[in-house]
Amino acid sequence: MTFERIVTGGILAFGLTFLFLVMPQQVETVSYGRVVPSTLPGALLWIITIAAAVQMVTLKDDADFNTVVVIRAVGLLALMVAAVWSMDRLYFEYVAPVLALILMLFMGERRWYWLLLGGVAIPLGIWLLVERILDRTLA
Repeated sequence: MTFERIVTGGILAFGLTFLFLVMPQQVETVSYGRVVPSTLPGALLWIITIAAAVQMVTLKDDADFNTVVVIRAVGLLALMVAAVWSMDRLYFEYVAPVLALILMLFMGERRWYWLLLGGVAIPLGIWLLVERILDRTLA
């Protein structure tokens, strides 16, 4: 079994676990509105799970183990965990712009107008739309 198959199997297990165990417990059901809260996360989890299953069946090449890429991925995962933890305490509107800026800088973006749009305007626009206009919480 190749390393890439192991990673793909992990993604498949992640998708199934979130679909059937985590999401039903964490997403509230409501009786109002046109779109139920589980629609988008459910659809995206189905896409991830089906794509992982297809890749598991059609996978032919072995990927080389690259230590630098693994260290960067672990750092990115640690950043995401820290962001989710801090959003619970400091609220979305304060954490999301900082996280978005760090991610954009991490990926190598240096143009100030993209950093301003993707790191400040979009997260604050999401907050304005969801919390203020739709009256839903992001915490």
